[in-house]
Amino acid sequence: MKKAIKFIAIGFCWILIWFIVSILIDIPLLFPAPDAVFHRLGELVITESFYKIALASFVRILIGILIAVVTGALLAFLSAIFKPVYDFMTPFVSVVKSTPVVAFVFLVNMLIGNGKTVIFICFLMVFPIVYSNIYQGIKSTDKNLLEMCNVYKIPLKTRITSLYLPSVAPYFISSLLSSIGLAWKAGVAAEILCTPTISIGYEIFNAKTYLEYVDLFAWIATVVILSLVFELITTTALNAIIKRKKLGTEA
Repeated sequence: MKKAIKFIAIGFCWILIWFIVSILIDIPLLFPAPDAVFHRLGELVITESFYKIALASFVRILIGILIAVVTGALLAFLSAIFKPVYDFMTPFVSVVKSTPVVAFVFLVNMLIGNGKTVIFICFLMVFPIVYSNIYQGIKSTDKNLLEMCNVYKIPLKTRITSLYLPSVAPYFISSLLSSIGLAWKAGVAAEILCTPTISIGYEIFNAKTYLEYVDLFAWIATVVILSLVFELITTTALNAIIKRKKLGTEA
């Protein structure tokens, strides 16, 4: 409850700052006030098309995140065990981290099309974070425990569940929570550039083109809200899994 009150209070402060800035700028067409934006958002929420658009963007971004998590975890594990795999992956991870998102969007869009481009861009943004964090988590596993496992010939399955997973879990959770906001930002940016017909990015692009800045701010607010809700659900689910795991271990 305290965290919820604190979150609401901070959010209210930022909305107040937004309201003050809108008064100072005094150009409603270009920088609308919060009340106008939330009123427009309320009008959008009651339409059926809003949910189709939001769901389409959500599914694309979610698929990109899931693919990145699975491949990132698998390749991080292989890289930690086999040095050649790590050497092979290092240039790819470095290139992805340093190359602008826009460059990837234009390149990939020419090859695989609009909708798939968004998924691929989300994958590219999330993969390096998940891969690097899980790799560090595996490498930070207690060396003495690893030697003990080798001496007593502990099965690989037991090593993974009892040794590697507890070591990797904090790194994985951190990487996942860091990736969600980035995935939404990169995914919607890719939608704006590729303009798949049913997408939040397409609506933002149209709002900018036709100077409908109230709509523009309303759709941006939608992205922020969806990202926060997604992050909250993920955090709650992960905390529940960890709590259940701890209770099972204590039992």
